[in-house]
Amino acid sequence: MSIETISYIATFILTAGISALGIMLSIQLYQQFKKPVLAALLYQQIFLYSFLIYSIWGNIILKTVLNDIQMSASLSAKLAVFVPMIGIPFMMVSWFMLLKVALGLRGMDNMKSLGWLFFPTLVVLILAIDFLIYHEKIPIPKNADLFIVRILTFINLLIYIAFTLVFFLVPVKKKVSSEAGFGRKAAFLLLAAVMASSISMIFFNQFGFISINISVLLAFATAAFLPVYINFRHAFTDNVQDLNFEAFCELYEISKREAEIVQLICNGLSNKAIADKLFITLQTVKDHNHRIFMKTAVKSRVQLTNLVLEKTGEKV
Repeated sequence: MSIETISYIATFILTAGISALGIMLSIQLYQQFKKPVLAALLYQQIFLYSFLIYSIWGNIILKTVLNDIQMSASLSAKLAVFVPMIGIPFMMVSWFMLLKVALGLRGMDNMKSLGWLFFPTLVVLILAIDFLIYHEKIPIPKNADLFIVRILTFINLLIYIAFTLVFFLVPVKKKVSSEAGFGRKAAFLLLAAVMASSISMIFFNQFGFISINISVLLAFATAAFLPVYINFRHAFTDNVQDLNFEAFCELYEISKREAEIVQLICNGLSNKAIADKLFITLQTVKDHNHRIFMKTAVKSRVQLTNLVLEKTGEKV
């Protein structure tokens, strides 16, 4: 058995484990919080890994089989294009669910119009690329499979850019239990990971089986980022104890002004008293309270005070 074959087997085992991890963590999150956004995350993981396993490993297996039989170069190229194309509907649903997750994390659960906007736009984009290919505006290289990989990588990057923009352009509508675990910083970090994976896909098979294995591993690992990060953040915030107040604020991404209000709430001041003390309007205090409750996943002043006491061990 060659080193190349052994490397593919090892990579397949690793990617199968990553796929199982992403899906199982998504199931765990949904069972724990029962939120629509986490149901969307679960579907996103299932459809995404269905596409990755079928398209990537299906194509690798196909190429291995074709190398062992005599077949014309043109037919081999057509098959290399055809196999990933069959899996595109899975990827489209995955992209749709990803955007639902982004909007859901901002508190927008009612997103019936998203499908009417998303799928026609994506179909138009794919048809536009097909039109440019047909009229030879976009030349198809000899490695047709690499060409398809780059096209899908480009569209995938656009979707993740849209995912990230949601966190910067869409205001939070209401408290979501997972919001404390995934915000703007995490969205930007995910985009950076996707960009790194996209760059590796550009050189998918430029350096033989080594670059193929690295690209595949990065693609599967990046796909698991969302459930792994959200689960880790929840586990981390649930278990952290003995913080000072500054560390508490950093953990929950509480701003300086919000920190002042947390301290005053813990000292028993009313919203009116806080407004008078900080020389701000009553509505501004209520807005700050809303954001603080969202970030800390609490529903009342009493719960916030208890949370601060639990994490810091003392009143602030």
